Amino acid sequence: MVESNGSRETAAPEQTLAYGLLRIAFGVAFVGHGFFRILSGDARFAATTADHLGRSPLPGAFVYDFGLIIPWIELVLGIALVLGIVTRLALALGAIFMMALTIGASSNQDWPAVEQQLVYSVVFFVLLFALRYNALSLDHAMARGRQLVTPSGAPKRA
Repeated sequence: MVESNGSRETAAPEQTLAYGLLRIAFGVAFVGHGFFRILSGDARFAATTADHLGRSPLPGAFVYDFGLIIPWIELVLGIALVLGIVTRLALALGAIFMMALTIGASSNQDWPAVEQQLVYSVVFFVLLFALRYNALSLDHAMARGRQLVTPSGAPKRA
């Protein structure tokens, strides 16, 4: 890792392991949310969500349509986090996704749900903030693969 002053900082194995485990565990939670909601029927989940937010000022059709894509967003974000691929993008989009869910829960004055979503938001923030420790990932493996090839395409000598 190159610091702004040009010096190199290497992460300790424990740091990369801890980061990788947190990223993967968080991804598994999102895969589980999305996969089992899809398996149970994404339309059923959307209807339940629209019913739950029926007291909110949000338009019911919007809530239902958004409810249809929530499980798919969770599944895609989860897979990206588990594999560590496009991690920066997945974390940024996940944080934005949590903001959208927080708006919905706030509109319904479901404060325990808002609190839970804020916890998820903090995890997204921590993972994004500590992204330099993302060595146990496909992102890192692909970046290393690109570094092992010269601009002409010939392999570099070690």
